Amino acid sequence: MDDDRSSPTDSQPPPSKRQRTLACRRCRSRKQKCEDNRPCANCVKSVEDCIPTAPAPRPHVETEYVRVLEERIAQLESLDPQQSLDHIRENANLAPALDGSGRAPSRIDAVTASVAIYREPSHRRTSGTTDMSFGNAFAAGQEEEDNDHLILGLVASPSAPRHEHGLSVSDASPIAHFGTSPEQEYTRHSLIESMPTELERVLLEAYRERAQAQYPFLHWGSFLQWHSEWKCCPRGDFKSRSWQGFFVNLVNATSLLLLRRPHVGHSDAQTFYRNGISLLPFVLERPDKILHIQAYLLLAMHALHQSSTERIISLASTTMRYCVQQQLHLSETEPIASDPFICLGIQVRRRCFWCAYKFDRLVMSSFDIPPSIPDAMITVKTFANINDDELLHTATGTPSEFQSSDSPHYTCVSSALHILQCRRIQSEISAITLRWDYEMQFENAPEWRIRILAELENYKSRVQKYSDPCSKGYTSQRWLAMIYHYTLLMLYRPTKESVLGPAGDWSVQASSQACLMFRKTQMDRQIAQPWLGLLVQFQSGITLLYCFWATPPENRTDNYDSLDVPDALRACSNIVAIMADRWPKAEVLRDVFELLAREIPLVDRPTRPPIRLSEKTVTTIQAKLPQVRALIVHRSILRMIEEMISESFPRFRNEGQIPRSSSGTSTCMLPPNVASLADRDVSTASANMMFQLPFSAQQQYNLRGSGVVSQDLNAEGPLEFPGMFDFDSWG
Repeated sequence: MDDDRSSPTDSQPPPSKRQRTLACRRCRSRKQKCEDNRPCANCVKSVEDCIPTAPAPRPHVETEYVRVLEERIAQLESLDPQQSLDHIRENANLAPALDGSGRAPSRIDAVTASVAIYREPSHRRTSGTTDMSFGNAFAAGQEEEDNDHLILGLVASPSAPRHEHGLSVSDASPIAHFGTSPEQEYTRHSLIESMPTELERVLLEAYRERAQAQYPFLHWGSFLQWHSEWKCCPRGDFKSRSWQGFFVNLVNATSLLLLRRPHVGHSDAQTFYRNGISLLPFVLERPDKILHIQAYLLLAMHALHQSSTERIISLASTTMRYCVQQQLHLSETEPIASDPFICLGIQVRRRCFWCAYKFDRLVMSSFDIPPSIPDAMITVKTFANINDDELLHTATGTPSEFQSSDSPHYTCVSSALHILQCRRIQSEISAITLRWDYEMQFENAPEWRIRILAELENYKSRVQKYSDPCSKGYTSQRWLAMIYHYTLLMLYRPTKESVLGPAGDWSVQASSQACLMFRKTQMDRQIAQPWLGLLVQFQSGITLLYCFWATPPENRTDNYDSLDVPDALRACSNIVAIMADRWPKAEVLRDVFELLAREIPLVDRPTRPPIRLSEKTVTTIQAKLPQVRALIVHRSILRMIEEMISESFPRFRNEGQIPRSSSGTSTCMLPPNVASLADRDVSTASANMMFQLPFSAQQQYNLRGSGVVSQDLNAEGPLEFPGMFDFDSWG
């Protein structure tokens, strides 16, 4: 009877467990519930590509790698028996969780587990496999991980010994040991070898137009030769040409980020990046130090389009310090130009240093931190305004005792030189604003700002002469104009006291134009939405909101009522929202900006003036502030946010008010003494000196008379905004 009552399925094996389907990439990034069908309903509704999330790889520790690492550990411990890695075993509560087999972990297991814990994000440290080799841990992912620059600094630091205990870098480096089997070497090469010609052309053109145009540290003809030699090299030459493979793979990885295409064929940007990183030790093994700097700069180009503030700052410092270590900042250390090829090498050397300088100053201005080297210590000349394919020919026709002169026409490096000159001006501004006595000695002093304005007038004149009006993206006049307006924004950092003077009017105009121009350039689909671009636009939007928060209506100039202001706020909101959709890390910036923009009115209601931000908004922003601080770093912007959420609207002031301007306009000209100074500088500059850097002599500003302008400046009143970068009126 019992048998009859038994279920007919009791004797059958239990059904197999249904395979769990991972959410698609879009749903995962937006933290939405996804379904099993592809495309999912969310992607169909938003008309987006439904890209499945690849399952996490199951890395393993290769036998040969384990053997070599154990021998290395034994060798090091034999030098000092007291120094061993046995202390890692003290983490007994972690070992079983990492292993899961119940056995006592070996020394190599402990090292591997320790690295895996270090690399895993906090929300994933309690689950998933962690038997990850050091090489896999280093190369796994860039978007979610912010600490790989630390491992890069330890393993591939320029100051690290290249030959220790008889081992070359390719033998001692964990990066090099990862994936150095002949099969994996062939895989890294075959990915480039099998790439269709048309796709190869698209990637190379993308890098040249969007990265090389701004940072021309690679001589393009030489790089194309490296690309061809690596692609066509026989299998037996892989090791000798692996350094070329690093540059080819990193350029492809960066190009995919620039094009915002995560996948291409059977590979993606992350695969190219991992392949390139595994070949980095072969670059550092080369005796040519310029190759090392080019490698670090290429890593910096990749980092600029990843959402890691820490990685960008550390790479900027590392690259510039290495240039200083090799004394590239000094003209007296350059080789003697005895033949055309040495002349070409000198130009590449200068390009490397000044690209590192531009990157360092970009980080300096974006985060309001000191530069890696003062401008007064730099003596090397800028690189020549000459096309890559004409460099060798020009060097051949130039006597050795003369410098290669600039081309009188627009070239492939003209835009890079324009940006370099603007970064130099920004560096001069930071040299003043970062001083400890800035507020006491320089905040209200006009002399140094007048000198800056004169150089910016020269900058506009150079752009008008050496630019392509039909160009878009990073070489366009609009992009150069945006950098110009952001430089103007650096001249004043408004506070509750200074915003009532020219700082408020100045900041409203400069920040509005910076946001509008970035948005127009973004709409052209010719830029790659760099991470620092997001941070700078967020800073511009916060500055604009702060001016309206801190300035009572009776103290506002006509520029506060400009139609550009609401357009600029909408543009900034769109910029942050679009980039937050790409980078989940930026969602906190989007949320903070939207909350402030909703609570701070552009026009005060006479019957109900604003008092404070709502308690709900303040609580929400305060909870997000630690994340904002980690991303923004900029102390002035953080001060503005904290003041807006912690203090009342600065209204009902009865003293120190500045009357509302009846002539405040965005098209006003320079004061007469500034304009004459700018005209004098432009008229005396010869054609072959147009790209020399400003401030060739370090300026010593004296508040009682700098010698730059006459002392009747105070009679002219406060400095007026110098006008827009009106490239539309150029013929």
